[in-house]
Amino acid sequence: MFLRTKLTVAGLMLGLATCGAVALGQQPRISPDTVAPPANRPSPVQNAMRRSPMLRVLRQLNLTDAQKQQMRTIFRTSFQNTKAQRQELRQLTRQWREGTLTAEGLVRANETHKQLNEARKSMRTQLAGILTPEQKTKLEEIIKTRKANHGLFQRQD
Repeated sequence: MFLRTKLTVAGLMLGLATCGAVALGQQPRISPDTVAPPANRPSPVQNAMRRSPMLRVLRQLNLTDAQKQQMRTIFRTSFQNTKAQRQELRQLTRQWREGTLTAEGLVRANETHKQLNEARKSMRTQLAGILTPEQKTKLEEIIKTRKANHGLFQRQD
């Protein structure tokens, strides 16, 4: 009986593998040359803006069209101004992961990180400058709520 069970399971597995191979063989082959790039691919600035937690908060403030345009300009300018620092920090991080980062590289990484933080603070100041007093009040409330809830979503060990 034990041998019969083993043979049955082996037969079923062989049958499933055969069906899978047949199904895979029937799918059309797509070469990289035939795949067209997306026509409206977002720019790196747009990708950064979509992922930004700050942008999600700003969306809750009901900005006017003029404020939205000013916000986009501030984001775009900040993104362009920090491009070299971000690339350098990415390269230094790669060296750190590989174990080839020197002491000078570590100092440079810390300096670059500080520069990026200062640029981020400057951008936040500029963004706060385009808000009305009511929007600033609402922003402060949102930030307080987020800070209060921050610990609630961490893993409890």
